[in-house]
Amino acid sequence: MMQRPPGTERTVNVFQNFAVEAKSPFDLERLSDKFRHRNTGWTIPEAILAVMVASAMSDGSFTQEEGDLIQKLALRSRALRSLSPADLAKANDVVNQRLAQNPNALKEACETLPSDMCLPFFAHCVDIMLADGELVKSEGEFLDRLATMLDLDQDHSRRVMEVLLLKALF
Repeated sequence: MMQRPPGTERTVNVFQNFAVEAKSPFDLERLSDKFRHRNTGWTIPEAILAVMVASAMSDGSFTQEEGDLIQKLALRSRALRSLSPADLAKANDVVNQRLAQNPNALKEACETLPSDMCLPFFAHCVDIMLADGELVKSEGEFLDRLATMLDLDQDHSRRVMEVLLLKALF
């Protein structure tokens, strides 16, 4: 019989924090909040790209490190990974055109994202900004505006920023 290391006699459910309260499958209020996708004319992949590109550009420049990180995130994102390279390139063109021509483009893109995607993509945006090794004032101001546009809890967005800033130090 295999013996456990000392202190591991207890069973731990690592997924206990992800348990959700059972509700009727027809709870429209909860469903509409979780999937707040609004008819903005953006697809979810376009909205994701728009938020990431706008984050990279928030300091007025687009560095190679930021571009590389966006490409890596696109390969890891289920929503973006499902697109063919041609469709991803087309979405990128649409995003750049809309961001350049429509002053409300970023707000519309944020409104397109389902609420459960907002905090993780906010974290990706912080990571993108930190890819070049620093977070300048314009990027910090952009993150404050982005958190508002994504309708994030202020404490959650601040904690994400704190953790990723600490991560970037090491």
